[in-house]
Amino acid sequence: MIILPQEIKERFFKTINGDISIEEFEQWLYTDNDLENHLNSNDYLDLISLNFKKSGAKHELWKLLKKHIDLSEFETYKILELLREAQKKTDSLPFILMEFYDLYCRGYNFLQDLGLAIVIAINATADTWEELTSQQQKELLESLSPKLEEYIEEVINWIETKKIILLGSPDEIQYYKYEDLRFNKTQINIIRIN
Repeated sequence: MIILPQEIKERFFKTINGDISIEEFEQWLYTDNDLENHLNSNDYLDLISLNFKKSGAKHELWKLLKKHIDLSEFETYKILELLREAQKKTDSLPFILMEFYDLYCRGYNFLQDLGLAIVIAINATADTWEELTSQQQKELLESLSPKLEEYIEEVINWIETKKIILLGSPDEIQYYKYEDLRFNKTQINIIRIN
C-alpha cells in the first residue's frame, strides 16, 4: 500500500465516512494536483474516470478509496470523530451515545461506560428516547454530567495514546476487534455475547 500524506488520507476518510459529499470529492479530485503524484497511474486513472453521476458511484468510489487506506487508521478516525462530536453536546448526543452502546455490544468493551450511560438512564424512565418528553430528555442528559465528559476524555486519551488500538474491521460475525494495552499487557479483545 502506498503511504499517502495525512491531508489526502483525511480527505479519503471523510469521503468514505460521509463527511464530504461525493460531489465535493469529485470537485477536489479534478482540482488537486498532488493526488496524481501519490497514486500509481492506474489507480489515479480509475478515480478520474469514475462516472460520479451514475447509480452506484458512491459504492464504486468507496471501493477505490479503501484500496489506499489503512482500515485501522480509518476506524480510529471514525471513533474519534464520534467522540469529538459527543463532546460538543449537540442534539445528536443521545444518538451518538446509543451508537456507542451498539459498538460496545458488538465488541468494543472499552465503550462500556459511554454506551451503558444513556441506555440505563432511558430504561429507568421509558422504553425509548423518543418516548421521553423534551424536558425529560434534557434532564436525562444533564444527569449524565460530569461523568459523561470524563468518560469521553478518557476514551479519547486511550485511543490517542495507543492504549486502545482499533484493528479496523469486524470479524466474520461482525464483532469488532481491538488491542487493549491499558493494563500493560497485549490482548486482542473479542467478546461474543450469546
